Amino acid sequence: MLFDQSCIISLLMSVAFGASMTPLKKRIEAHMKRPPQSGYDRPLNVEIGFYLESLGNFRETQMTFDTDMYMYMSWRDSTLNHSDEQHIMVNDNDIRNQMWLPDLYFANAKTAQFHHVTIPNFSMFIAKDGTIAYSCRVTLTVACNLDLKDYPMDVQNCQIRILSYAYIASAVNVTWFKKSAIQYNPEISLPEYEIISITPAYCNGTYRYAVMPNSYRVDQFSCLVANIRLHRSIGYTLVQSYFPTGLIVIISWVSFWIDRAAVPARVTLSFSTMLSLTTLGNGLRYGLPQVSYAKAIDFWFGGCMLFVFCSLLEFAVVNSYMRQSERNDKLSGKSLRTKGKKNIKEGDSEGGIEKKRDVREFRSDSQVGQVLIENPDQVSSRNLAEHHAQLSRKYSSMALSIDKACRYGFPAAFIVWNIAYWSYYLSTER
Repeated sequence: MLFDQSCIISLLMSVAFGASMTPLKKRIEAHMKRPPQSGYDRPLNVEIGFYLESLGNFRETQMTFDTDMYMYMSWRDSTLNHSDEQHIMVNDNDIRNQMWLPDLYFANAKTAQFHHVTIPNFSMFIAKDGTIAYSCRVTLTVACNLDLKDYPMDVQNCQIRILSYAYIASAVNVTWFKKSAIQYNPEISLPEYEIISITPAYCNGTYRYAVMPNSYRVDQFSCLVANIRLHRSIGYTLVQSYFPTGLIVIISWVSFWIDRAAVPARVTLSFSTMLSLTTLGNGLRYGLPQVSYAKAIDFWFGGCMLFVFCSLLEFAVVNSYMRQSERNDKLSGKSLRTKGKKNIKEGDSEGGIEKKRDVREFRSDSQVGQVLIENPDQVSSRNLAEHHAQLSRKYSSMALSIDKACRYGFPAAFIVWNIAYWSYYLSTER
């Protein structure tokens, strides 16, 4: 006898009318673990439905997510029909284990488990015509190949695939419920995603089975897939990444307003912004998988890094012009001092008041513009001093012009970059 007394009592308590229990019990024993026969060489139709109780714990680095759901299955076993007007409920685990159940499995699940607290979470009802309604609660960790090219403006398509493990489609045909095949808890709230849709579909395909060392068979298997379409919420990444990096770029522009000669201040500011931007970028990449392609946020960080680097490069150019200006300013002063020394030496050698007068006349010439007749060396020294002074003013003016141009050019370029970036990644066509 396959049933002990406790199982029979449990099943009797689950039946609305106990009179039909004995023949039903015998039929279960007679057809234990055998798939029901649909007749006329037709496959047994097993209909499936889901109710997603929870969804979450998306792990980008592992490319997995968790779901807790109720799984509903229905098929017809004509050997279990009865005369009761009400459904017969089976809630004994031992009886369930002795009945045939669809051998369904989740193809892309890394782990799966049934719930057993406080008792095994399942229910089974047998209708008058032998139609069985079976439900159970399952928790899955499902693999999802994330496409992060548009991260963090990405839309992800995750799937839950289910199919029969041993029965080909001509023996057991697995289909979705015709109405409301997939439902989900409206209170599901994901911290990073918004649910766009969860829709049923089919993934029927040809698979190998009965694999042996030298042979195998190929046939059609029925496969169901639940497509979960998610849109990532960008709010968190805006606050944690986009705003700080944008502010760092803006802070780097402060160097354009600092005095051109304040080299330590401008160097410190430029390198501090570069270091801060690099630190933020490394922190973000730590929480993402190391994929072989560039993500949207990588292009953003690259653009910000380019702007900060260009501000540092601008300082290098300005500093080069300022050093040229200082060098020519020193050469101009040196030429004037050399000229003065020559005049004094000439006055001493000629020993007269005439040369002293020449010196006085030269000084008055610089003040009131009198035309004097001087020695060729004096004219050359004065022209050289004026030449260096002009170069000094020219280089200083060029440095100032670059600073002034960058004060408005960098913000304008950054605005254009933002318009192009956000227009591309936020376009509805993507």
